[in-house]
Amino acid sequence: MTKSGVNYVRCALACSSALYVTIGATAAHAQDASEQPVAEQGEAIVVTGSRIQRRDFESISPIVTANDALLKASSTAAIETSLNKLPGFTPVQTPALGGDVQPTATSTPGAATVSLRGLGTNRNLVLVDGRRATPANALGVVDINTIPAAAIDRVEVITGGASATYGADAVAGVVNFILKKNFQGLELDASVGMTEHGDGAEYTFSGLMGTNFDDGRGNVTMGLSMNTREAAYRRDRDWFVDTWRDPRFVGTEFFPAFSGFQPYGDVKPSQASYDAIFGTGAVTAGDRLYFNPDGTAFTGFFQSPDVDGVDRFTGDLTGLKWKRQADGTLGQNFLDELVVLPLTRYNIYARGNYEINDWIGVFGQATFTHVSTHTIQQPSPSVNGWSALVPASNPVPTELRGILDSRVLPEGISQATRDMLNCDPAAVAGVAGSGATCDWQLTYYLDYANREAKTDVTTYNMVAGFEGKVPGTDWTWELYASHGESETNTLITGTASLERLRAVLSAPNWGRGFLATGNAAGGGFGASTATCTSGLDPFNMSLQISPDCIEAIRADLKNRSLMQQTVVEFNAQGGLFELPAGQVRTAIGASYRNNSYRFINDTLTSQGQSFLDQVVGIYPSGNSNGQIDVQEVYGEVLIPVLADIPAIKRFEITVGGRSSSYNTTGHNFTWKAMADWEVTDWMRLRGGYNSAVRAPNVAELYLAPQQTFTAAGGGDVCRTTNPLSYSANSAVNGNAANVRAVCRILMDQTIAGAADIFYGNPQFSEAQGPAFAFPTLTGNINVRPEKAKTWTVGAVIQSPFETDLLRRLRLSVDYYNIAVDDAIGPQTLDSAQRACFDPTFNPAIANDPAAAAASAMCQAVGRVAGDGALGNVAVTYMNNGRFRTEGVDVQLDWAVPVGPGTFNINSVFNYLITLKSAALPESAGPAGALVEYAGTLGPAGSAGISENGLNPGAFRWKMFNTFGYSVGPATLSLQWQHLPSAKSIAYPSTNNTPFVGSPAYDLFNLNGSYAVTDNVVMRFGVDNLFNRAPPLVEYNGSTTGLANAVGANPYNAYFFDLNGRRFYVGANMKF
Repeated sequence: MTKSGVNYVRCALACSSALYVTIGATAAHAQDASEQPVAEQGEAIVVTGSRIQRRDFESISPIVTANDALLKASSTAAIETSLNKLPGFTPVQTPALGGDVQPTATSTPGAATVSLRGLGTNRNLVLVDGRRATPANALGVVDINTIPAAAIDRVEVITGGASATYGADAVAGVVNFILKKNFQGLELDASVGMTEHGDGAEYTFSGLMGTNFDDGRGNVTMGLSMNTREAAYRRDRDWFVDTWRDPRFVGTEFFPAFSGFQPYGDVKPSQASYDAIFGTGAVTAGDRLYFNPDGTAFTGFFQSPDVDGVDRFTGDLTGLKWKRQADGTLGQNFLDELVVLPLTRYNIYARGNYEINDWIGVFGQATFTHVSTHTIQQPSPSVNGWSALVPASNPVPTELRGILDSRVLPEGISQATRDMLNCDPAAVAGVAGSGATCDWQLTYYLDYANREAKTDVTTYNMVAGFEGKVPGTDWTWELYASHGESETNTLITGTASLERLRAVLSAPNWGRGFLATGNAAGGGFGASTATCTSGLDPFNMSLQISPDCIEAIRADLKNRSLMQQTVVEFNAQGGLFELPAGQVRTAIGASYRNNSYRFINDTLTSQGQSFLDQVVGIYPSGNSNGQIDVQEVYGEVLIPVLADIPAIKRFEITVGGRSSSYNTTGHNFTWKAMADWEVTDWMRLRGGYNSAVRAPNVAELYLAPQQTFTAAGGGDVCRTTNPLSYSANSAVNGNAANVRAVCRILMDQTIAGAADIFYGNPQFSEAQGPAFAFPTLTGNINVRPEKAKTWTVGAVIQSPFETDLLRRLRLSVDYYNIAVDDAIGPQTLDSAQRACFDPTFNPAIANDPAAAAASAMCQAVGRVAGDGALGNVAVTYMNNGRFRTEGVDVQLDWAVPVGPGTFNINSVFNYLITLKSAALPESAGPAGALVEYAGTLGPAGSAGISENGLNPGAFRWKMFNTFGYSVGPATLSLQWQHLPSAKSIAYPSTNNTPFVGSPAYDLFNLNGSYAVTDNVVMRFGVDNLFNRAPPLVEYNGSTTGLANAVGANPYNAYFFDLNGRRFYVGANMKF
């Protein structure tokens, strides 16, 4: 049997076994009050978007409801996957993103978040039963993994400003998870799914039980669920293997699994030593070299791009690990990269309510969730700032020995540098071979283990309160208090202590037989003893590193964060008085909220904590903590204006306001004015205006310094080939000489001679494309709330016809317009460089390079010691940005009898008219002009976040359709998700860019169900029915050379399915 056949059998056996176990239970019907629409019960309800109760499901704001059926019609229990099918959502964190191994105050590996309209995860508010869910980190975002899936009845999504109704963060809208209430009986649900490759298996089980008591005056409901998802790897998907082999696409690993030599500062080898190996003038002396297992030198990998040394590489270029790329350089692929990250999740839910009398009752609710995720990243590279200076006396390959012996101490070398490199005190600078005895810089790849993060998130939330009615009126009220905590603990493995690694590598014979005890001055008191039997010989690739050597350098990291939220809130609503057109109704309320956050980093990665050691491969960040207190009062009034006159069956307006007082940013006021015009029984017009604000969160205010690794899309401004008008490129900038002068000052601040290395090597100074750097982001206590204005205008049409063909036709069309000013967002590398080098922001650069370089803007642009490349850039949160977006949402529902059953269509559509953004203020002139991104994959960003906190992916339109047919106990549905073609991220700035965006993309999912009895329903489905491969994106389509840059992936994990066809089956039973 073929491998494919075996996988199909495995899937079939697993799925059928799960169903056998599930269906074996005795079936009995669960009496669920939610089975009947609330409107049919004659009760007033609250629809997300307003706190005033109404006797219908009509919302005055645009709203989309995702029911339980949509959430279960999937091969995964990941709620965000189902919601991201809807055009109003932009994917941000998905199960396909399994490479994040570093938790920070603003990043939780394995978390699941949602973003409405791509405006940012902290510009929409996530609620549970209309109450704020407990955030996961300092950004205030909610990990929806923590919401109890078994208890979800539906998800109501309002896509418009709602700050006046629900408070800050609701600029883009609200995602409200409505849980089941007053449940009676027992409901069990189970499902199992697997890919056609036999991996990524997912198992889900949930149970919900409830009962009334005291003649129906009270109800208790409890539920639990378990979800396990196994790993799947990219190496098992043909589309990844194809690009790994394709020479046009750069390898996925930055640094190769080979040790190398990197010159330190100006202590460089002679050109003759390079010529003796590679031929006269073939490879420039000072270029980074790597070494084969036989000891021969070669070039060609990342940061060693000279193609003249590539032919000496002896590795296998026909497999998956290494390849020769289209430009002649070498690439290396990371073969353990995940296509789906593994996850284990447990949810427990309990709810109870009791009517003390006809006018007052008590209620309580508690949720507990534990989520474990596992992410994987390539091994740690001991390079650049993490490299080791090792003695020249250690054994090295013959070719490297010749290079080391040829090194020359430069004229003017400082005594401090001599001492640091342990150079011969008698050596005369400028003389050939004078640097032969100096220590040298080794690059080393710690490929004995991948970097891995095991993240555990434990979240609980408790709510308790009173609710009741005011006798003799229709007024209702509630008073509740809630407290929630989300604790994240992460264990990072595969990392090494930099100083212990250096100690072993710099020991004789590369640490073979190494023995050391700490606290030597104290006689080893309280210290540990390290041994290293095998040593870490970097040039012996067949060496089996002994466990004690790994233990000697091992530095597992433990990080912890804790978010606490306490809310006390009072709400009341009811009728005020009658007008000719109807009753004036109102809702009022007051609340107090406290959010307290603390992130505790491991000491070895805490920025500013240890001056003796750090960790290889993990960037430092500080211990963040902060607290926000807010007191709010709000009010809404619904005013019936006209009723029962020609062309106006009902016309009413709703006005509302919210006053908020923050301990951080002071007082602000938000308001809204909405109108609802019911023209006839079958047509309604609706619209309104929201004036919203978003107060800065804990991270934006209090984030301790946090270093990351990312790219400057505009490149390094100090390059002489950079096309930006304020760069060091004389062809485009008349002030280029002063720019280069500032660049030299900044480079030589790190180490003398760094500027000469940068400008003396075309690989640095003439490189093109993005530039990688290490920005350090810090909070800003002076950041102000951002302001938003939202307009919506729409129509809802219910078919006026009574024919079978048309009577179940419903259409809604809504236009939206959102403008945000003073947008809070972190400075990008591009904007930080511009602040230094553009005379608009730093006038001194036009005539006084020394003064310009000394400015705070330029001192923030750090350079790498040794080669002068763009390095540690200090950035912070600012109110510099603004953006505008407008579009149209359309939803169509239609059902018609066909044969013995019913055919139905549900279509949700979004058309994006515009998305314009500027990272700099309008006062900056042309530099602050709004840039149009609609119809592109932009705005450009890193890890799913771009300027102003927006999320990339501004598709011109998006559509999600469901076609269903039901007959008797059986249903069959086909989901069709469509994305149009989109231009490259680079298009807004370079209209003639050769980079390809993405082609049109269609994804189909098939699902069905069958009611075996009244109480037992089986379901099945196939996701990605036609095994649609993800399209290639963001690659240079006009060249036979490299199509993408190192670190860039030719597939987009946010919008396109990377996993392939998946099967699932499930069953639901009610007792």
